[in-house]
Amino acid sequence: MFTQIVSAFGVGVTPGNLDFTAQIGGSDTESLFVINTGTEVSNYKVYVDKDYADWFDISPDNFTLSANENKEVILTLKPQTSAAGDFNFMAYVVVSSTSSDVSIGHGIKIPVHAKVSNSGIMLTILLIIIVGAGVGYIIRKK
Repeated sequence: MFTQIVSAFGVGVTPGNLDFTAQIGGSDTESLFVINTGTEVSNYKVYVDKDYADWFDISPDNFTLSANENKEVILTLKPQTSAAGDFNFMAYVVVSSTSSDVSIGHGIKIPVHAKVSNSGIMLTILLIIIVGAGVGYIIRKK
């Protein structure tokens, strides 16, 4: 199995893209490994495009890594109740030095694909209708 690693000065990530599949009301979780490829301690921030920020829990989203250290970041997609479809956007890992008073950073963009379906809600609605019809039939029969 080939795992894609993407890197820039001072930061590397794997995998090189994230793919989520979830039903409305459900969730999906993916891991992103962040690697300090630099030679000094650095700060890292992980986030997604602002239009999708409310859809995600990212833990941890801010952390510090020593040279050659890595950290697993857990991204959990919890899609909005009104969203169904295929969505493409970006996640970002930004690195900045801990040794400077000026916070100038650089980083990596990670392509994200989220497929959100509403089949879970449709199945629940159908089940409620069937149960309601069954109860109504039993009550009328008595």
